[in-house]
Amino acid sequence: MIDADNRWRRRLPTATPLEVSAEPDAFPVPTASKPVETFFPDWRRRLARNLSRRSDSRWEPLTWVHADVKPPAL
Repeated sequence: MIDADNRWRRRLPTATPLEVSAEPDAFPVPTASKPVETFFPDWRRRLARNLSRRSDSRWEPLTWVHADVKPPAL
């Protein structure tokens, strides 16, 4: 059973395949239902924030995956 409070264990080399497969995608992945990948309008600021600080967590995504719709307003 996966313990949500011990997410840090999944990064260890001893993580089981079940623990690793339960992690969310590290980046947006196009699928059949959401085939379009679009950059966020502020992707340059997001990238600068991602690279300007040391982070042990996930970076902000630069793109989003969606069906054919308008991008979110910021």
